[in-house]
Amino acid sequence: MKILNGVKLMTKNLEKEENTVQEWIDEFGGVTSYSFMIYGPMTIKDNAILNRGLTMTMISSGLGELRFIQDTEEVDAEAAEMYNLNRGWNIQWIFPGELDKQTGSIIIKTIEEGLDFLRLVNAFLGTIGGSNV
Repeated sequence: MKILNGVKLMTKNLEKEENTVQEWIDEFGGVTSYSFMIYGPMTIKDNAILNRGLTMTMISSGLGELRFIQDTEEVDAEAAEMYNLNRGWNIQWIFPGELDKQTGSIIIKTIEEGLDFLRLVNAFLGTIGGSNV
């Protein structure tokens, strides 16, 4: 795990994500991250549905220019004990800049609705950055 501007990047292959996050910090002055736990198996198709739904919602909300990257990490028994979580998947959606509360609410609600639609047990862990903190 690596922490960059308060955002924990937990993927095993960090180089591309690190570079993108650092570019966003340099260009926009920071990033905003929304973190969820998923308890159970999640497929590539599930992930594609979530990201497509988020992209379409952002476009229809006038936020189509807003890009994001996703960081996914399995939380195994050892990590679950260390972070006081249950086993599952930690997924973070990371956006450039300091997002406002209204934009954050749209993002969180869309992801929660998508996870519920896919019948994936989940929990929103929180926001890092943005004007939500």
